[in-house]
Order: sequence, then C-alpha cells, then structure tokens
Amino acid sequence: MNWTGMLEIEAVKKQKKTVLSSCYQEGAFKVSRPIYLDEDMPLIYFIHVGGGYVDGDNYYTALKLGEGARMTATTQASAKVYKTPVQPVAQKTVFHLKSGSVFEYLPDPLIAYEGARFVQETEVRMELGASLFYRDMITPGWAQNGRFFTYDWIRSKLKVWMDGALILFDHLNLEPDRGIGDILQMDGFTHLGTFAVIHPLAGREFLEALYEKLEKSGAGLKFGLSCLPSGYGVMLRVMGYNTGLVEQFMKTAHSFARAELLHKDRMFLRKY
Repeated sequence: MNWTGMLEIEAVKKQKKTVLSSCYQEGAFKVSRPIYLDEDMPLIYFIHVGGGYVDGDNYYTALKLGEGARMTATTQASAKVYKTPVQPVAQKTVFHLKSGSVFEYLPDPLIAYEGARFVQETEVRMELGASLFYRDMITPGWAQNGRFFTYDWIRSKLKVWMDGALILFDHLNLEPDRGIGDILQMDGFTHLGTFAVIHPLAGREFLEALYEKLEKSGAGLKFGLSCLPSGYGVMLRVMGYNTGLVEQFMKTAHSFARAELLHKDRMFLRKY
C-alpha cells in the first residue's frame, strides 16, 4: 500500500539509557530526534507535515520497544480531519512492547470537522511485565454556523494483547446523526477522552486511589473508571463540553499514574 504517511521506529535499552536503534519515515509523517527530559526515558514527537488529514489519506505507525526500554511519544499538534466526501481517512497504529518496557503514548486531541469520516485502529502487543500508558481524545470541530458535531462519523478500535491473550478491546462508533447526544450514547456531552493504564500494579487499590484524586477535579465532567478483567490495568473514560477541561483532567490522571507506578514527576511536553 502507498501510505500518505508512514513511521517505523524501534528502540532498545543500552546500559541505562533507551536509544533509537532504527527509524524509517515516509511521506507526511516525520519523527523528532529524542529529547531526554528523563535521563533514561526519551520523548519523541510524531509530526504531520501536511497541515491536516484530507479525503482518502491513510497513515501507518509501528513502534517496537526492546526488553527494558522506556519511551514517551506525543504529537506536535492536534490531528485535524477535514471533509472526506469520497473516502474516509484511515490510521493504523501498532505497538510491540517487550518484557520490562514502559511506553507512554500521549497524542494531542483528534479534531473532526464538518463532513469528516475517520477510521482509527490501534493494536498493542505486550509481553508480561511490560507497561502501557495510553491517552486518546476526540473533539468536534466548529462548522461555519457555529455548531458542534458536524462530522459524519468516527470509528476507533483499541486492541491490547498480553502474551497473545486479548485483555482489552475498546470499540467506539460515533455518528452524530444517530442520536449521539442521547442517553446511553454521549448523554448530551460533546468531547470524549480515554486513558488506559496497563501495569502490574494497576489493580483495584490503584483504581480507588485514582478515583479519589479525580473526584476532586471533575467539575463539569462525567467520568468512569473500571479494572480490566485481567486485573492488570485500569480504564478511564471522561466526557465533557470543553477540550481544555477534558485534556487537563486526563493530564491529572496521567500525572497521578506516573507518580504512583513509575515514581516519576509530572511531565511537561514543551509544545508552546
């Protein structure tokens, strides 16, 4: 397939430091050189040089972390999906995490504008002992008439395997014209955030501590927490009306998880 943008990255642990062992980039996707905000945990930026996603675009990202490697990845800016009158935009992302590795994936919000159709598939294949911190946020763009929810539809799938066993399958199908604001859909809310933590210590006790932390900062939002059936992770879903509030809420969740599970300080991504 001819990809609009493609990234293939591999990182390994050398002595006490994680380094990129290979990096291939093609088309509209680029990746920054690693920045070491933490001495042992590089930060990389996924960069889209085209300015936005348009009709028929298709993107592919693959990242592999070797045993004991640690890395944080984010985006340079929000992903903007514009009108797709003929073919939807498609994005495929695959992560492979070896035992003892830690991966924080913290992209900026996806903004879908009037007439946009978007398909996202994310697959994570982990070995026992690996850890994942995954954040995703979907927001509606403004139309000329000032209305929210003018995109056609968004379909997003997240699948996580642990040692070959499927431990998480999250499937979102958002279609504004089919009552997305109704009860049992978005219940009137317009913005959606997801934060998943998969870590050996992310069990019931961690969930209760995280809930206590978030309960104090959830004004104007609706959120829920649940443990994965495997007992190896926690899932957070939050809904709101404002991008900034939902994003800050998930940053609070990430900072708490980072401190409790990785014993690391709050991360400042230095984008502005």
